[in-house]
Amino acid sequence: MMDTSEYVSLFLEEAAEQIHVLERDILLLEQSPSPEVLNEIFRAAHTLKGSSRAMGFTAMGELTHAMEDAFDALRKGEIRVSTELVNRLFEALDTLKAMRDQIAEGGSTDIACDELVRNLRNALSEAPTGEAAASPTADSQPAPSARDLQEHQLEAALTAIDNGLRVYWFTVRLAEETLMKSVRALMVLQSLDANGGAVLAAFPDEEALDNEQFDLSFDLLVATDKPEEQLRQALLQISEVREVQVQPWQHSAEQRTPSVEPVPVHTTPPILEQGEERPTQTAVSPMAETNKAGVRASASPTVSQTVRVDVARLDTLLNLVGELVIDRTRVAQLGREFEARFQRDELVDSLQETAAHIGRITDELQEHIMKARMLPIEHVFNRFPRMVRDLAQKFGKEVRLVMEGQETELDRSVIEIISDPLIHMLRNSVDHGIETPQEREAAGKPRQGTIRLSARHEENYILIEIEDDGKGMDPARLREAAVRKGLLPRDAAERLSDREALNLIFLPGFSTAKEVTEVSGRGVGMDIVRSNIQRVGGIVDVDSTPGKGTRFAIRLPLTLAIIRALLVRVAGQVYAIPLSSVLETLKIHPQTLQFVGKRPAILLRGRTLPLVSLQAHFYGSETGLLTTAQEEPMFVVVVGLGERQVGLVVSHLIGEQEIVIKSLSRHLGEISGVSGATILGDGRVALILEVADLFQNISACAA
Repeated sequence: MMDTSEYVSLFLEEAAEQIHVLERDILLLEQSPSPEVLNEIFRAAHTLKGSSRAMGFTAMGELTHAMEDAFDALRKGEIRVSTELVNRLFEALDTLKAMRDQIAEGGSTDIACDELVRNLRNALSEAPTGEAAASPTADSQPAPSARDLQEHQLEAALTAIDNGLRVYWFTVRLAEETLMKSVRALMVLQSLDANGGAVLAAFPDEEALDNEQFDLSFDLLVATDKPEEQLRQALLQISEVREVQVQPWQHSAEQRTPSVEPVPVHTTPPILEQGEERPTQTAVSPMAETNKAGVRASASPTVSQTVRVDVARLDTLLNLVGELVIDRTRVAQLGREFEARFQRDELVDSLQETAAHIGRITDELQEHIMKARMLPIEHVFNRFPRMVRDLAQKFGKEVRLVMEGQETELDRSVIEIISDPLIHMLRNSVDHGIETPQEREAAGKPRQGTIRLSARHEENYILIEIEDDGKGMDPARLREAAVRKGLLPRDAAERLSDREALNLIFLPGFSTAKEVTEVSGRGVGMDIVRSNIQRVGGIVDVDSTPGKGTRFAIRLPLTLAIIRALLVRVAGQVYAIPLSSVLETLKIHPQTLQFVGKRPAILLRGRTLPLVSLQAHFYGSETGLLTTAQEEPMFVVVVGLGERQVGLVVSHLIGEQEIVIKSLSRHLGEISGVSGATILGDGRVALILEVADLFQNISACAA
């Protein structure tokens, strides 16, 4: 037997895809079973069963076989969906995930599943019976003689006859023990093409053959100038092809309007059997354009134009592009210096032209590398429906999760960090937000609560919103909870506006839960959520109406590698402020300063804007303190964090620039107010300000 270890990675990728389909469709099955869902979920289980057995993972194959039996019984209408059956299916699915993870780590699995199989079959026997839920499948298609051809296929068959070719129905039957039926179907098509046969139509259709949605036989309409027995014998040489029947196509019986749309087939096998070589991707379908038999094909093959690339290589490419961005800035600056020194010299013009061209190429290269790193946020969203369903069951609630904008893309580094905060916020929505069915009915609401999770692009941000129609948050109760836990003195809590009171939930140790559960109540969570979001340069905001619901809005940068920043000068040093945090810049006169207590501020469009001198903040210099006695005007950068705003006083505004974020050495540790560094065009290092840290420090000083 051939070693299958080289196929393990391919198997794991296929298994992950099929497990994802199973998890998604089991949820759909519980909510609104339909023939389409049943057919898709049956195909996923069948494919996973076959590939598991082919790779020698017998236990995994047995478990998926038991799941397949359940889906088949549902598809045939022998039983109806029940909560108990769905719970058993999810137990089996969780075990499949554990098996896959174990195989990924060590190449094998020793997880026993006999009891799970018995439990699943018991749930199957105890499930309520019901009427047929699925439409006829490919297994029950009529015989070839009764099939209807589509107009273009009928025309192709008639054209073949006019060209002196003969047209036949080939019925191919596979052996009972065949595991990878789609592989055999592909080999049949390739054999016909190699031996002078042109496939004009296939029954069942392309998707059914590709996903093995047929029993053991399929039918092909073939035009050829070769003896039909020669083609038949060639097909019988294929492993696991047990029988091939050939009969002439009768034109007169097949001119009715078609009720079934057969389409040409170009399948790609999901995985190989042991000891089997992978078929080439060239000439995937014998129906591609005009073949050597002289018949025009009805469709062309689809050839995959994608390749899998290791993430580490993308990270390396991004780092190299970052270095190019730095050098591009340096070259542009050198061009300006040469122009200032030598005026309009011919060599200077050439340098400027080359610098501009390098800039355009670097921009384009950077854009494409960034796009290659982008992933749809559905990679994160896909895990939530199951989680919400399980939590709702645990708390005796009825919850519907609505997801929108799963196709929205952002950098994979952001996706990795945002997953945990979203999980915690959704858990809180189920636990704290949505009421029990009885409470909702008493409040005049539907028994089932709704949580809406959405994502969309807004300028250079991605906006993620989590909104529920639950009981909302009462600002008065939040103030009282903060005082009770000693997080705020009572007078300070009473001075908070309702909007500010809502943000109390982000304080470390804050909780309004009366009792501790597995999900919440320990006062640990929302502060970590905010810090994780701020760590990637994001902002989280909350809005809530008692009795109506709560909405969280998260704004995230599209990438963490290369950003636009405003360069400023403070005490002779250059700092970079992420442009995503900058609201506006001002030039003010010291005489306009006002003081709230000892803190300087200005009145900006009727609103008090607190000011912070970055020189005093970083250097502790007395010269950095703000007073009305100063004569020179001051430059202020207004930055925002959610609803809060502050003005950062700097010495000079340099301008906007694209910068590459470099992490600080681990030997330096964490520096308050600084998130990293960047290299400027002249080779100097500029620190990148962490606006969230500055707000925290300002709040601490104010307290």
